[in-house]
Amino acid sequence: MSEQEDIPEELRIFLVEAYENLDRVEQDLVQLEKSSDDVELLNSVFRSIHTIKGNAGFLALSKLEQLCHSAEAVLDRLRSSQISLTPQLATTLLSAVDTVRDLLESIEQSGVEGPIEVAQNIEDLKKHL
Repeated sequence: MSEQEDIPEELRIFLVEAYENLDRVEQDLVQLEKSSDDVELLNSVFRSIHTIKGNAGFLALSKLEQLCHSAEAVLDRLRSSQISLTPQLATTLLSAVDTVRDLLESIEQSGVEGPIEVAQNIEDLKKHL
């Protein structure tokens, strides 16, 4: 993290944990594309997104919280077998992960979410609800 001394301790801790969770989400989503019926992987993705969402809410990072909430809703439908993981949905989820990473990088550099837009990602995720 480049400007660590300017970022509050709780935000630094959040960033470390969020990056770890996000790395896990990316790896697990790639694996899920190969074996979409792996419940353990799906639950891991859900838990990681849920953790980022909860911590973002606690820290009043509203864009991050909203985006993770939308991803979590889709993942919950996957977990309950209401929808299936299609290549299009996997791409949509990975795009949301990319935006989450962009938000984290902005927070890391400036302490705020910045001008990164999440509306398109949220709209794309909602198409799968």
